Amino acid sequence: MNFFKIRAVKKNLMQNIKHFLFFNPWTIVFGVGIVLFATAGGRFSFGVFLGPITEDFTWSRASVSGALALAGLITGIFRPIAGILSDRFHPKNIAILGLLLGGIAFIGLSLIQSLWQFYTLFTLMGLGFTFASPATLTKLVSERFTKKRSLALSLAGTGSAIGETALVPLSALIVVLEGWRTAYEILGLIIIFIVIPISGLLLMNKKNETSNNTKNIEANEKENPSIGISFKKALKTPIFWTLTIGFFT
Repeated sequence: MNFFKIRAVKKNLMQNIKHFLFFNPWTIVFGVGIVLFATAGGRFSFGVFLGPITEDFTWSRASVSGALALAGLITGIFRPIAGILSDRFHPKNIAILGLLLGGIAFIGLSLIQSLWQFYTLFTLMGLGFTFASPATLTKLVSERFTKKRSLALSLAGTGSAIGETALVPLSALIVVLEGWRTAYEILGLIIIFIVIPISGLLLMNKKNETSNNTKNIEANEKENPSIGISFKKALKTPIFWTLTIGFFT
C-alpha cells in the first residue's frame, strides 16, 4: 500500500510541476526576468573591466569605451530586426540564441590579445543582447496577460535591476581575486550553462485556454489588446511615433 501511495504522490507531484512549467503564465515572467538579469548584469559590468583592461594593454580609455558605444549602436540598428525575427521564429528561440551569442562573446573576451578582437566581440555581445532584450521578450509576457499585463511586465523588468545589482559586484569581486579574464570567462559560463537552461525551460510555457488570463480572449481585435494592430496601422498612430522618439531622447 505504501508503494502505491508513494507512486500516486509522485505522479501528482510531477503533474503539478508540469502544469506549473507549461501552463502557469507567471513562469514566463520569471523566465523573462532571468534573461534580462543576465543581459543587463553583463552589459553594465563594463565599468568593472575598464581599468584593468586599459592597464594590461595600455589602451586609452576612449578606445576601450568605444567598444561599448559600438555595442549600443548595434543594439539600435538590430532591434527592429530582432522584433521581425521573433515574430517569425518565436521570441524564445531568438532570446536563447541571443544569450548564446552573449555568452560566447564573454568567453571570447577572456582570450583577447588585440583591440580589433575586443571590438569584434563587443559587436557580437551587442547583437546577442539585442536578441535577448525586451524587443523580443515583451511579446511573451503581453500575449499571456490582459488584466495584469502591467504588473507582469514590471515584474519581468525587475530582472534587469537585480542583474545590475548582483552581477556587477560579482564581476568586481572576481576581477580583484582572479583577474578580469577569469571574470569574463565566468560570466560567459553562467549565461551558457545556468541562464540558458533555466530560462529555456521557463519560456516553454504554453497558453492555458482555461486560465483566467487567456480564457476570455475575444475575436474582435478592437476589444482584445493581445491581438493588437498591424505594423502599417501602428505607423499611422501618434503614440507609436511618440514612443519611438522617446527612446532617442
